[in-house]
Amino acid sequence: MRRHRGVALIIALLLVAIGTLVVAAMIDDGEMAMARTRNLLREQQAYSYARGLEAYAIEVLRRDQADGDPVDSRQDVWANALPPTDVPGGKIAGRLSDMNGCLNVNRLVQGSDVNAVERQRWDRLLQILKLDIGLTEAIIDWVDSDSTPLPRGAEDLSYLLLTPPYRAGNQPMRHVSELRLVRGIDAEVFAALEPHVCAAPADSALNVNTASLQVLMSLAPEMSEVVARRLYNEGRARYDSVDMLLSQLREAGLDPGDGSGLSVASSRFLAESVIDMDGIEIAYFSVIERKPAQPLQVVARSRGSF
Repeated sequence: MRRHRGVALIIALLLVAIGTLVVAAMIDDGEMAMARTRNLLREQQAYSYARGLEAYAIEVLRRDQADGDPVDSRQDVWANALPPTDVPGGKIAGRLSDMNGCLNVNRLVQGSDVNAVERQRWDRLLQILKLDIGLTEAIIDWVDSDSTPLPRGAEDLSYLLLTPPYRAGNQPMRHVSELRLVRGIDAEVFAALEPHVCAAPADSALNVNTASLQVLMSLAPEMSEVVARRLYNEGRARYDSVDMLLSQLREAGLDPGDGSGLSVASSRFLAESVIDMDGIEIAYFSVIERKPAQPLQVVARSRGSF
């Protein structure tokens, strides 16, 4: 009888243990399901906030355009960042940056010809950044349509020998990160170039009001950093016309050429939305295009980085 009671006790203990495990598993599954549901809701909420910030950015740019002032600079309202703001479930913040204040890689080639003015600017920028000037020809070979390499350039044959092999783009770049595929541009070189260059439509001009100090130095041969800093004005440059800038360069004894490819207005802006939900930051990016007498439109979106 005692032996039977012992067996019954062991069975009872096993049943209790199994029941406990089943209940624990059910609770764990329930908590995971709740967490997944919460994360999905937070993601949808963050996306909605990002689209709202995008709409806000478009409205800011529309009002700036409606003011009738054709000049864009860092002194404009659109350049003021939206500080972190409390919202249900977290915080939101945003800012607009000009995508015309850079040397456009797609302007290096016009049709089937190399744009000599843009090439000289790229050569000077590379020298200023203490990078290999031969990279200009490698970049030109990447965006031009032919398969004939320049003396210091690279076409398909150079890239097919790599592991893994690939071909040259032979078309305009869609994103500045494509530069990482160009021969000679590693992570360190790209990090030095990225703040000063971009990949935009070939008709996108350089806004001298929002250009970096290094890009301004590339606009004329022999320009000193002192002259460039005077033009840059600690990031507060605001020229009403390209001629005003060219006049100052000539007064400094420099030859900036005819100012082709330069402007004091911008047509593309990057809207960055940072959403903090439950302590987790999510970044959204929107490229907004603004053209005269046309509605503003979003031409690209990305999440996490741009």
